[in-house]
Order: sequence, then C-alpha cells, then structure tokens
Amino acid sequence: MEVTPIRDYWNSILSSGETVYAGLIFRVPPRLWRPLMALQNQFKSIDSRQLYSNPATFHVPIKGLGYLEEELDRNRYETVLHKINDIASEISPFEVALKGVDAFPTSIYARVDDGEHFKEINERILVELEGQVEKSPFDAAEFVPHVTLATFNTKDVGPLLSFIKTEDVKEKEFGSAGVFEIEAVRMNVIFALGPPETQDNAFSYIRSFWLGSFNKKKS
Repeated sequence: MEVTPIRDYWNSILSSGETVYAGLIFRVPPRLWRPLMALQNQFKSIDSRQLYSNPATFHVPIKGLGYLEEELDRNRYETVLHKINDIASEISPFEVALKGVDAFPTSIYARVDDGEHFKEINERILVELEGQVEKSPFDAAEFVPHVTLATFNTKDVGPLLSFIKTEDVKEKEFGSAGVFEIEAVRMNVIFALGPPETQDNAFSYIRSFWLGSFNKKKS
C-alpha cells in the first residue's frame, strides 16, 4: 500500500479557499470512546508523530455533500436536507458494531459492521439527489464504513501497519451501539486535520435526522 501523508494534499486544501465541507455522519457515542482511545495510546507509544483523532470527533462518515459556498443557495440546501430526512424516515433503527482495525493509504481506522445500512443511505442519496450533492470515488461500491483513529503525517508508518496486522488488534472488538439518528454537519477541513486541540472546533451542527418510526414521532 502506498501511504499518502497529509503533506501530500495539504497545499491543495489551503489553495482551494473552500475549507468548510458539509457531510452526513453518525457520531460514535461517548461510551465507546474509551476502548478506541486505549488503542490510540498504543499507537502513540509506537509512533507519536502521526495525527490522532480527538475522541470528540469520532464518527462514521456516511455521505459527503460538498463544499459550502459563501453565498449559499438556501432553496437547494433545504431540498437536500428534506430529501435526506425522507430517506432516513424509511430506514429502521439498527445496530452497529465496531470490530477490527485496518488502514487506508491516508489513515488507520476501526471497522464498522452495520449490515450495510449506511451504504444504503449513501447510495440512495447518490441516486435521489444526483447533481445536487458531491459524488466521490469512495461512494457506493467503494463505500467503507469506518471510524478514523489516526491520520498519517509521514510515509514511514511500517511499525504501525505491522502492529494493526497482529491477531489481537486486527479483530479487536470495541463495542456496539444503536443507530437512531444521523446528523448533517459542517466540517472545517483545516481544523479537522489540525492538532487535537483544534479538532474540537472541526464540526458544527446543521440538522439531525431520526430513523424510521423515531422520525415520524419527531415530525
């Protein structure tokens, strides 16, 4: 696997001038933070140079919606949010299990077993909001539900990659949680890829969408 550290794409983020991104996520509940943090501490003892996610930002990315322009088209914005609400209302609440660890070229993550419900939401948004939301190479068939634990600052991450392949780590269980709502957020990309103290300000709330019967009760 060819590792891609932050420095390889940082300049493109800075030069774009578009740093506020909208996305649909599931926030990992705080009761699951402790085992994830314990593993992060093991990572840090092996290589402290990498960027480790602040627990307050632990989340499963479901669908990127696109960069937000300064002059927001509010009618389009509301159309997108209403459609996501409709989709959420047709998905029954389900359970996710965080189990196992793997790596992308950019990061190390905890795997998420969700019975492909997040993928269903991702694909429905792609189809039903075609042309109104961003289409990513990581959508649909390439969609991998995950929780990012560490983002690579350097290319020489061999010791970390070797560690996550050990039997105890690659199938490590972190716990499970019920999914009753998902959330649209604004993400400041620079804050999100900055040190842990700036990551607290990376996400700002847009709207929550309750699943299934919970949606109907709230509407």
